[in-house]
Amino acid sequence: MLSSRCAAQPAARVLAVRAAVLMLMLMQGTASVQAAPLDTLLTATPERAVGSTAQFELAVDRLNRRLDFGGAAADASGAGQTRNANGDYQGELVVAAYRVTDQLWLSGSAWRRQVRSDADTYHYRGWRVSGLYRWADAAPTAGADPAAAAAWGAVWAARPALALRLSAWGNQAKLTETTTPLRVTGAVLNTVTVTRPSDQQVQADLIATWRLSPAVDLSAAVGAGRIRLAYAGLAATTTRNGCNYRLSFNGNDIFGTLAQPCSAGADGGGVIQQFYDSSGDYGVDVANEIAWKGSFLQAGVNVGWHSGPWTLQGGYLFHTVRRDAVDGILAARGDPVHKTNQTVTLEAAYRVQAHMELFTRAELSSNLFFQDLPVTYNSSTSGNFGSRLSMFTLGLRAGF
Repeated sequence: MLSSRCAAQPAARVLAVRAAVLMLMLMQGTASVQAAPLDTLLTATPERAVGSTAQFELAVDRLNRRLDFGGAAADASGAGQTRNANGDYQGELVVAAYRVTDQLWLSGSAWRRQVRSDADTYHYRGWRVSGLYRWADAAPTAGADPAAAAAWGAVWAARPALALRLSAWGNQAKLTETTTPLRVTGAVLNTVTVTRPSDQQVQADLIATWRLSPAVDLSAAVGAGRIRLAYAGLAATTTRNGCNYRLSFNGNDIFGTLAQPCSAGADGGGVIQQFYDSSGDYGVDVANEIAWKGSFLQAGVNVGWHSGPWTLQGGYLFHTVRRDAVDGILAARGDPVHKTNQTVTLEAAYRVQAHMELFTRAELSSNLFFQDLPVTYNSSTSGNFGSRLSMFTLGLRAGF
């Protein structure tokens, strides 16, 4: 049995290392979005929706165009791969909220996403729990004077409703596995399996809501949070000198073993049974490039209009993130780094019964996948984040 770092060909090893990391990143980066959770429409008065005591929401979301899975692979490998936009996506969301007291709301959300490429399907699940506490109610904008109530100076001078929202949320997959070979010069990874890729966030938001009129609300919010990415395991298979090998990764350490008996290399001096390597020798830092940590800040404004059975809302959110290590690695390599995102959301709801409404929602983001699914951002997928993303949602909301 041979067990030596020198036993494997250096050029093939570095290509295999980079290919394994690239495929892991592509699998993590092919999920779509559900906002975390729709922060563009935050309000300090959630009871203005269909239910003043409890709310329940079911929704489905879709993208307005096919997902592009080929761009990151083609750009990163330099192997002449063509871009392909044959990916598909579907998602479902459920939200429940309960008003514990006049000032306190508790809520929870769960969402499910299915992302398909030409040959593989990936399943992601998301969750969120949050509490919103309103410590001040809105004061009348300008007393009983309608003319003064319409003046912007009176609006900003009035006291808004003020609330603090604390939340924790995340996304994860039980397993992501690709059976599509990744071809780079001198090496091919036949399959790659990632166990439990995930992201976790904690977040705090301050929200102010002005009651401009009985029908119109104006809200502004600022927030901050921390991000942490993780995965439990990474494994791959590859073929070298006519023999199949299993690769396991532990941080930057790589351990390869012969997958089944092989005689392809017998005439050339024997078959390599095992080998050990380190991705760090080839400039790849698996932990910092995939399982990074970071912090973010965001600020947004939105307006809501209520008239009879109709509710219309529109909002804008600016989000900026600071990632530890991974963005520095990208900058050193001359690869794209994306630190900001802008999102615009429009929603229209129609009350079909006293405690039930149908709604449709459209969301446009300047950068693909950004804050909604942080697990999708890493050193090989960052190039994809320069493109815009638009999504539409249909749903049913009930209140009590």
